[in-house]
Amino acid sequence: MKAVSTGKPVFPSPGLGRDQGRGRGFFPSPLWGGRGRGQVRIAHMNFNSKNEQLGIVTLEILIALGVGVIVISAVMLVSFGNQSVALDTKTANEALYLAQAGLEETRAQAREDLYGVPNSQLVQGIYTRNIFVEDIPGVDFSKIIRSIVTWATDSRSQSTELQTVVADWQLALGGDTCSQTLEGDWTSPQDWKGGYGYADIVSSNGASGLDAFARKVYLASDIKNKSPFYIIDVSDPKPVGLNLPILGSLPSLGYGLTDVSVGGSYAYASAHSTTNAAPQLVVINVSDPTNPVVEKVLDLTPPGDSAYGKTIFYYKQKVYLGLTKSTGSELRIIDVSDPSNPSEIGPGFETNTQINQIRVKDTNAYLATALDNQAWIVDVSDTSNPNQSDPFKQTFIDPSGTQEWSGHSIAFTDTSLYLGRIPRPGSNNDVDLFVLDINDLSLTPDGTLTQTKNSGFSRMVFRSNLLFVSNREPNDGFQIWDVANPASITRYDTNPINIQQTSTAGMDCEGNFIFIGQGSNRALQIIGPGP
Repeated sequence: MKAVSTGKPVFPSPGLGRDQGRGRGFFPSPLWGGRGRGQVRIAHMNFNSKNEQLGIVTLEILIALGVGVIVISAVMLVSFGNQSVALDTKTANEALYLAQAGLEETRAQAREDLYGVPNSQLVQGIYTRNIFVEDIPGVDFSKIIRSIVTWATDSRSQSTELQTVVADWQLALGGDTCSQTLEGDWTSPQDWKGGYGYADIVSSNGASGLDAFARKVYLASDIKNKSPFYIIDVSDPKPVGLNLPILGSLPSLGYGLTDVSVGGSYAYASAHSTTNAAPQLVVINVSDPTNPVVEKVLDLTPPGDSAYGKTIFYYKQKVYLGLTKSTGSELRIIDVSDPSNPSEIGPGFETNTQINQIRVKDTNAYLATALDNQAWIVDVSDTSNPNQSDPFKQTFIDPSGTQEWSGHSIAFTDTSLYLGRIPRPGSNNDVDLFVLDINDLSLTPDGTLTQTKNSGFSRMVFRSNLLFVSNREPNDGFQIWDVANPASITRYDTNPINIQQTSTAGMDCEGNFIFIGQGSNRALQIIGPGP
């Protein structure tokens, strides 16, 4: 490198003597004399500048490395963060799909049986789905369905939840509110001794008919000089003290009520009075359960006809009323789309005998009757002209021909019709139950059941291949029979209960409970499963 003189004096560093610099890398400047001293000094200065430049370069490298590390770390964090977000999105979408599928499946089940949909759980891979079906406080005929899916990723618990409300408008208009799904131990049914509630009424005749509907029981009593109608709260099947609250009742009407069926805010009762101009149908406004009011009465028989209302069934804004033997038709159909102005439709259908029970589904009415012809299927698709398209196949005739036993109760499935019978006092023992082909009642029965108690089947409820039965036997008035194989019907309640009072015509089911109408004490008794 070429040395250039600055022309300015250069002094040694402070604290260094003239001689101290020699031999230690210090060379004096030209002011001190000596050949080439200026060049040497300049060279010394350049040596220090190069070291400083090397230090700066090193520092810059270190800074660059630091920045690079930060940038790479940031890129890695963003990359891993994006992967985590992508994973969370994927699992959340899968969980949402699983929750929605569960909601749709449960909603479809509820459309078939609103009161028979159970809670459920499904484990699928990392996901656990729980379905909860719950009552809505204060809202009848509706359920809320909650579908909850939980899972864990990277030790983080996550969940998603969907809800929907389902309702059954047909139930709101009247229909079967019994659950086909059994809960609890029905091999050992329980009554008040097992903690289930009961209600006493002032009528010494006890219950003649009842309808369990929307957590209330509407009970009829065939008595003239006392209240023939009660509304009982059964929302708590095991009340403290066992007594079910009676919400309201009617005053004496001067005649009894034999049966009752509820639709919406109205109860429809069949009336027992044989005087002229006496009603066979009573329409009761039950919108205020604490104060039921008779809205309308209807006399359907001509003068001199002593037939009275025996049984009743409400279905889709129509009432199907069964009379005792009449000079006219025993099956009457009444339009109650306007409950305050009921009107009879058409001439009805004549059985020429007393009708003991009616059930209606879709376009058919099913009748249990007295005397020889004991079961009927009547086409009511045109309610102004009820008829039998094939009377031979749609009528069951008592094989004995004795008329000692009468058809008294009806239950059915898509393939079978169950006919329960009761005997006249003093009759010989005979068949209590016939299991018939619902498409052809004339065929040989698929099965029969004959008990030795001669007490018959008063009312029946079919649930999950079981028949829940009430009868007139004082010590065995409630029975459960397995009818899965009609050719071999067996007793299901291996530990039966003694309900003590004779079970009358009243029995119904709502949810998982059976409600039985009884004579005198404990006119209403709840029967539930064992623990």
